[in-house]
Amino acid sequence: VGDKMSLKVIEPNKVIQDAIYIEDFEFNCGRKVPIYQVNSIYALTQMIGYAKYINASYGNVLYRGQCKLYKTIEPSIYHGIESTRARNSRNHLLNLVIDRAINDKDFSHFMKLDSSSISRTRLESVLQHYGIPTHYVDVVDNHWTALWFGANKYTAYLRNTFCKYEKRSVDMGELLQKRIELSESEFDAYLETIKDSMYQYLLLIAASKSETASDNGISIGDDTISVDLRSTLPSTFLRPHAQHGWTIKRKAPDNEHGLDMANNIVGILRIRVCDVFNWIGNGELLSQESLFPNPHFDQGYNVLLNHKEFFEGTDWKIPVVV
Repeated sequence: VGDKMSLKVIEPNKVIQDAIYIEDFEFNCGRKVPIYQVNSIYALTQMIGYAKYINASYGNVLYRGQCKLYKTIEPSIYHGIESTRARNSRNHLLNLVIDRAINDKDFSHFMKLDSSSISRTRLESVLQHYGIPTHYVDVVDNHWTALWFGANKYTAYLRNTFCKYEKRSVDMGELLQKRIELSESEFDAYLETIKDSMYQYLLLIAASKSETASDNGISIGDDTISVDLRSTLPSTFLRPHAQHGWTIKRKAPDNEHGLDMANNIVGILRIRVCDVFNWIGNGELLSQESLFPNPHFDQGYNVLLNHKEFFEGTDWKIPVVV
Protein backbone atom coordinates (compact mmCIF):
# COMPACT_ATOMS: atom_id res chain seq x y z
CA VAL A 1 0.00 0.00 0.00
CA GLY A 2 1.34 3.41 -0.89
CA ASP A 3 1.82 6.04 1.79
CA LYS A 4 1.70 9.81 1.67
CA MET A 5 5.49 10.10 1.91
CA SER A 6 5.96 8.15 -1.35
CA LEU A 7 4.14 10.71 -3.52
CA LYS A 8 6.96 12.45 -5.42
CA VAL A 9 6.98 15.67 -7.45
CA ILE A 10 9.23 15.92 -10.50
CA GLU A 11 12.22 17.86 -9.23
CA PRO A 12 13.16 21.25 -10.77
CA ASN A 13 16.67 20.08 -11.70
CA LYS A 14 15.62 16.96 -13.62
CA VAL A 15 17.56 16.78 -16.91
CA ILE A 16 15.51 15.51 -19.83
CA GLN A 17 16.32 16.50 -23.42
CA ASP A 18 13.82 19.04 -24.86
CA ALA A 19 12.23 19.61 -21.43
CA ILE A 20 13.12 22.93 -19.81
CA TYR A 21 12.32 23.84 -16.20
CA ILE A 22 10.47 27.20 -16.19
CA GLU A 23 9.45 27.93 -12.62
CA ASP A 24 7.50 26.55 -9.68
CA PHE A 25 3.73 27.04 -9.56
CA GLU A 26 2.28 27.42 -6.08
CA PHE A 27 -1.28 26.28 -5.44
CA ASN A 28 -3.46 27.85 -2.74
CA CYS A 29 -2.90 24.80 -0.55
CA GLY A 30 0.82 25.66 -0.48
CA ARG A 31 1.98 22.86 -2.77
CA LYS A 32 4.74 23.94 -5.17
CA VAL A 33 5.04 22.04 -8.44
CA PRO A 34 7.66 22.62 -11.16
CA ILE A 35 6.46 23.68 -14.62
CA TYR A 36 8.43 22.17 -17.48
CA GLN A 37 8.29 23.49 -21.05
CA VAL A 38 8.09 20.40 -23.27
CA ASN A 39 9.31 20.89 -26.84
CA SER A 40 9.21 17.43 -28.44
CA ILE A 41 7.13 14.26 -28.45
CA TYR A 42 10.10 12.42 -26.95
CA ALA A 43 10.35 14.79 -23.99
CA LEU A 44 6.58 14.54 -23.49
CA THR A 45 6.70 10.74 -23.30
CA GLN A 46 9.78 10.74 -21.08
CA MET A 47 8.42 13.30 -18.59
CA ILE A 48 5.17 11.35 -18.24
CA GLY A 49 7.07 8.08 -17.91
CA TYR A 50 9.36 9.57 -15.26
CA ALA A 51 6.40 10.83 -13.20
CA LYS A 52 4.86 7.36 -13.31
CA TYR A 53 8.17 5.68 -12.43
CA ILE A 54 8.93 7.75 -9.34
CA ASN A 55 5.35 7.38 -8.08
CA ALA A 56 4.98 3.66 -8.73
CA SER A 57 4.96 2.84 -5.00
CA TYR A 58 2.24 5.44 -4.40
CA GLY A 59 -0.12 4.55 -7.24
CA ASN A 60 -1.14 5.59 -10.72
CA VAL A 61 -0.49 8.91 -12.50
CA LEU A 62 -3.40 10.31 -14.55
CA TYR A 63 -3.66 13.37 -16.82
CA ARG A 64 -5.72 16.53 -17.01
CA GLY A 65 -5.41 18.90 -19.97
CA GLN A 66 -6.13 22.58 -19.26
CA CYS A 67 -6.03 25.80 -21.27
CA LYS A 68 -4.58 27.66 -18.27
CA LEU A 69 -3.45 27.08 -14.70
CA TYR A 70 -5.67 27.63 -11.69
CA LYS A 71 -4.72 28.02 -8.03
CA THR A 72 -6.94 25.09 -7.02
CA ILE A 73 -8.10 21.81 -8.54
CA GLU A 74 -11.40 21.82 -6.74
CA PRO A 75 -14.36 19.72 -7.95
CA SER A 76 -16.99 21.52 -10.00
CA ILE A 77 -19.63 21.36 -7.25
CA TYR A 78 -17.62 23.90 -5.23
CA HIS A 79 -16.61 26.27 -8.04
CA GLY A 80 -17.24 29.83 -6.86
CA ILE A 81 -18.60 28.62 -3.52
CA GLU A 82 -16.60 29.08 -0.33
CA SER A 83 -18.92 29.20 2.69
CA THR A 84 -19.62 25.97 4.53
CA ARG A 85 -23.35 26.67 4.42
CA ALA A 86 -23.37 27.09 0.63
CA ARG A 87 -21.27 23.96 0.17
CA ASN A 88 -23.60 21.94 2.39
CA SER A 89 -26.52 23.17 0.29
CA ARG A 90 -24.79 21.95 -2.88
CA ASN A 91 -24.05 18.60 -1.22
CA HIS A 92 -27.74 18.26 -0.30
CA LEU A 93 -28.81 18.93 -3.91
CA LEU A 94 -26.38 16.34 -5.27
CA ASN A 95 -27.60 13.73 -2.79
CA LEU A 96 -31.16 14.53 -3.87
CA VAL A 97 -30.28 13.94 -7.54
CA ILE A 98 -28.49 10.66 -6.72
CA ASP A 99 -31.40 9.41 -4.59
CA ARG A 100 -33.90 10.20 -7.35
CA ALA A 101 -31.81 8.32 -9.91
CA ILE A 102 -31.29 5.27 -7.70
CA ASN A 103 -35.00 5.15 -6.80
CA ASP A 104 -36.00 5.21 -10.48
CA LYS A 105 -36.52 1.49 -11.22
CA ASP A 106 -35.89 1.65 -14.99
CA PHE A 107 -32.80 3.85 -14.68
CA SER A 108 -31.36 1.72 -11.87
CA HIS A 109 -31.87 -1.38 -14.00
CA PHE A 110 -30.18 0.30 -16.98
CA MET A 111 -27.15 1.27 -14.86
CA LYS A 112 -27.31 -1.82 -12.60
CA LEU A 113 -27.50 0.32 -9.48
CA ASP A 114 -28.37 -0.67 -5.92
CA SER A 115 -28.26 1.14 -2.57
CA SER A 116 -24.54 0.46 -1.96
CA SER A 117 -21.86 3.12 -1.62
CA ILE A 118 -20.13 1.65 -4.69
CA SER A 119 -23.29 2.31 -6.76
CA ARG A 120 -23.41 5.90 -5.51
CA THR A 121 -19.76 6.35 -6.48
CA ARG A 122 -20.44 4.97 -9.98
CA LEU A 123 -23.48 7.21 -10.41
CA GLU A 124 -21.74 10.34 -9.15
CA SER A 125 -18.84 9.67 -11.52
CA VAL A 126 -21.22 9.27 -14.46
CA LEU A 127 -22.98 12.54 -13.60
CA GLN A 128 -19.60 14.30 -13.39
CA HIS A 129 -18.48 13.00 -16.76
CA TYR A 130 -21.68 14.14 -18.47
CA GLY A 131 -21.62 17.66 -17.06
CA ILE A 132 -23.30 17.69 -13.65
CA PRO A 133 -21.22 19.29 -10.83
CA THR A 134 -20.02 16.67 -8.32
CA HIS A 135 -17.20 16.02 -5.83
CA TYR A 136 -15.07 14.38 -8.53
CA VAL A 137 -12.56 15.82 -11.02
CA ASP A 138 -12.35 14.57 -14.63
CA VAL A 139 -9.03 13.04 -15.68
CA VAL A 140 -7.90 10.59 -18.37
CA ASP A 141 -5.24 7.90 -18.69
CA ASN A 142 -4.41 8.71 -22.32
CA HIS A 143 -2.18 11.76 -22.76
CA TRP A 144 -3.30 12.25 -26.39
CA THR A 145 -6.83 12.89 -25.11
CA ALA A 146 -5.54 15.20 -22.36
CA LEU A 147 -3.62 17.21 -24.98
CA TRP A 148 -6.81 17.61 -27.02
CA PHE A 149 -8.65 19.08 -24.02
CA GLY A 150 -5.87 21.60 -23.44
CA ALA A 151 -5.84 22.62 -27.10
CA ASN A 152 -9.62 23.13 -27.39
CA LYS A 153 -11.52 25.68 -25.31
CA TYR A 154 -14.83 24.76 -23.66
CA THR A 155 -17.66 27.23 -24.24
CA ALA A 156 -21.16 26.98 -22.72
CA TYR A 157 -24.33 28.64 -24.04
CA LEU A 158 -27.77 29.46 -22.65
CA ARG A 159 -26.97 28.75 -18.98
CA ASN A 160 -25.09 25.55 -19.83
CA THR A 161 -27.91 24.11 -21.97
CA PHE A 162 -25.49 23.72 -24.89
CA CYS A 163 -21.71 23.55 -25.07
CA LYS A 164 -18.91 22.97 -27.55
CA TYR A 165 -15.13 22.87 -27.82
CA GLU A 166 -13.43 25.40 -30.06
CA LYS A 167 -9.93 25.01 -31.45
CA ARG A 168 -7.47 27.43 -29.85
CA SER A 169 -5.08 29.41 -32.03
CA VAL A 170 -2.62 32.29 -31.94
CA ASP A 171 -2.64 35.05 -34.59
CA MET A 172 0.86 34.46 -35.98
CA GLY A 173 0.63 37.54 -38.20
CA GLU A 174 0.06 39.77 -35.19
CA LEU A 175 2.83 37.98 -33.30
CA LEU A 176 5.35 38.60 -36.08
CA GLN A 177 4.28 42.24 -36.37
CA LYS A 178 4.82 42.74 -32.64
CA ARG A 179 8.26 41.16 -32.94
CA ILE A 180 9.20 43.75 -35.58
CA GLU A 181 7.71 46.73 -33.75
CA LEU A 182 8.83 46.06 -30.17
CA SER A 183 12.18 45.93 -28.45
CA GLU A 184 13.31 42.60 -27.06
CA SER A 185 12.22 43.46 -23.50
CA GLU A 186 8.88 44.86 -24.73
CA PHE A 187 8.30 41.75 -26.83
CA ASP A 188 9.02 39.49 -23.84
CA ALA A 189 6.50 41.50 -21.81
CA TYR A 190 3.97 41.16 -24.65
CA LEU A 191 4.48 37.38 -24.76
CA GLU A 192 3.72 37.24 -21.05
CA THR A 193 0.33 38.92 -21.67
CA ILE A 194 -0.68 36.34 -24.31
CA LYS A 195 0.81 33.34 -22.51
CA ASP A 196 -2.57 31.74 -21.89
CA SER A 197 -3.37 31.72 -25.60
CA MET A 198 0.04 30.36 -26.61
CA TYR A 199 0.29 27.42 -24.23
CA GLN A 200 -1.66 24.57 -22.77
CA TYR A 201 -0.90 22.67 -19.59
CA LEU A 202 -0.84 18.96 -18.85
CA LEU A 203 -1.33 18.25 -15.14
CA LEU A 204 0.07 14.96 -13.86
CA ILE A 205 -2.15 13.81 -10.96
CA ALA A 206 -1.24 10.87 -8.72
CA ALA A 207 -3.96 8.52 -7.45
CA SER A 208 -3.12 6.36 -4.45
CA LYS A 209 -3.15 2.58 -4.78
CA SER A 210 -6.24 0.69 -3.72
CA GLU A 211 -6.00 -0.89 -0.28
CA THR A 212 -7.82 -3.93 -1.68
CA ALA A 213 -8.60 -5.24 -5.15
CA SER A 214 -10.46 -2.58 -7.11
CA ASP A 215 -14.23 -3.00 -7.36
CA ASN A 216 -15.10 -2.89 -11.08
CA GLY A 217 -12.77 0.03 -11.77
CA ILE A 218 -13.24 1.81 -8.43
CA SER A 219 -9.97 2.10 -6.46
CA ILE A 220 -10.13 3.31 -2.86
CA GLY A 221 -6.65 4.23 -1.69
CA ASP A 222 -5.12 5.96 1.33
CA ASP A 223 -5.72 9.44 -0.07
CA THR A 224 -7.98 9.18 -3.10
CA ILE A 225 -10.90 7.41 -4.73
CA SER A 226 -10.34 6.93 -8.45
CA VAL A 227 -12.83 5.53 -10.94
CA ASP A 228 -11.89 4.02 -14.32
CA LEU A 229 -15.18 4.68 -16.09
CA ARG A 230 -14.44 2.13 -18.83
CA SER A 231 -14.30 -0.64 -16.23
CA THR A 232 -17.22 0.50 -14.10
CA LEU A 233 -19.60 1.33 -17.00
CA PRO A 234 -20.78 -0.64 -20.03
CA SER A 235 -19.90 0.88 -23.40
CA THR A 236 -23.54 1.91 -23.82
CA PHE A 237 -22.08 4.95 -22.04
CA LEU A 238 -19.86 5.67 -25.02
CA ARG A 239 -18.29 9.02 -24.07
CA PRO A 240 -16.06 7.82 -21.21
CA HIS A 241 -14.84 4.92 -23.34
CA ALA A 242 -14.01 7.29 -26.20
CA GLN A 243 -12.12 9.64 -23.88
CA HIS A 244 -10.33 7.01 -21.74
CA GLY A 245 -12.18 8.74 -18.93
CA TRP A 246 -11.59 8.55 -15.20
CA THR A 247 -12.83 10.55 -12.24
CA ILE A 248 -10.87 11.17 -9.05
CA LYS A 249 -11.48 12.78 -5.68
CA ARG A 250 -9.79 13.10 -2.32
CA LYS A 251 -10.88 10.34 0.03
CA ALA A 252 -11.68 12.77 2.84
CA PRO A 253 -11.69 16.56 2.90
CA ASP A 254 -9.24 18.40 5.10
CA ASN A 255 -10.46 21.35 7.15
CA GLU A 256 -8.93 24.12 5.10
CA HIS A 257 -8.75 22.98 1.48
CA GLY A 258 -11.68 20.61 1.19
CA LEU A 259 -11.50 18.32 -1.82
CA ASP A 260 -8.80 20.29 -3.66
CA MET A 261 -6.77 17.78 -5.73
CA ALA A 262 -3.76 20.14 -5.97
CA ASN A 263 -1.95 18.16 -3.26
CA ASN A 264 -1.78 15.23 -5.69
CA ILE A 265 -0.21 17.14 -8.60
CA VAL A 266 3.27 15.69 -9.24
CA GLY A 267 4.19 17.64 -12.38
CA ILE A 268 3.01 20.34 -14.78
CA LEU A 269 3.96 20.23 -18.46
CA ARG A 270 3.62 23.40 -20.55
CA ILE A 271 3.31 22.91 -24.31
CA ARG A 272 2.80 25.30 -27.20
CA VAL A 273 -0.69 24.89 -28.63
CA CYS A 274 0.70 24.90 -32.17
CA ASP A 275 3.01 21.99 -31.25
CA VAL A 276 0.10 20.02 -29.83
CA PHE A 277 -1.88 20.26 -33.07
CA ASN A 278 1.19 19.09 -34.99
CA TRP A 279 1.57 16.12 -32.66
CA ILE A 280 -2.04 14.93 -32.49
CA GLY A 281 -3.00 15.83 -36.08
CA ASN A 282 -6.54 15.95 -37.44
CA GLY A 283 -7.65 12.31 -37.16
CA GLU A 284 -11.30 11.54 -36.46
CA LEU A 285 -10.52 9.69 -33.22
CA LEU A 286 -9.34 12.99 -31.71
CA SER A 287 -12.29 15.16 -32.73
CA GLN A 288 -15.28 16.51 -30.81
CA GLU A 289 -17.52 14.12 -32.77
CA SER A 290 -15.53 11.12 -31.57
CA LEU A 291 -14.83 12.23 -27.99
CA PHE A 292 -18.42 13.43 -27.47
CA PRO A 293 -20.60 10.97 -29.42
CA ASN A 294 -24.11 12.26 -30.02
CA PRO A 295 -27.10 10.65 -28.25
CA HIS A 296 -27.86 8.48 -31.30
CA PHE A 297 -24.64 6.54 -30.67
CA ASP A 298 -24.19 7.16 -26.92
CA GLN A 299 -27.20 5.42 -25.37
CA GLY A 300 -26.22 6.35 -21.81
CA TYR A 301 -26.08 10.03 -22.78
CA ASN A 302 -29.51 9.73 -24.39
CA VAL A 303 -31.00 8.14 -21.26
CA LEU A 304 -29.57 10.91 -19.04
CA LEU A 305 -30.98 13.60 -21.34
CA ASN A 306 -34.40 11.99 -21.03
CA HIS A 307 -34.38 12.13 -17.22
CA LYS A 308 -34.60 15.86 -16.61
CA GLU A 309 -36.77 15.17 -13.55
CA PHE A 310 -33.66 14.03 -11.65
CA PHE A 311 -32.47 17.65 -11.64
CA GLU A 312 -35.70 19.46 -10.73
CA GLY A 313 -35.13 22.08 -8.05
CA THR A 314 -31.49 22.57 -9.05
CA ASP A 315 -29.83 24.78 -11.68
CA TRP A 316 -28.16 21.71 -13.17
CA LYS A 317 -28.79 19.98 -16.48
CA ILE A 318 -26.95 17.63 -18.80
CA PRO A 319 -25.52 19.98 -21.46
CA VAL A 320 -26.01 19.11 -25.12
CA VAL A 321 -22.71 19.11 -27.03
CA VAL A 322 -23.17 20.86 -30.39
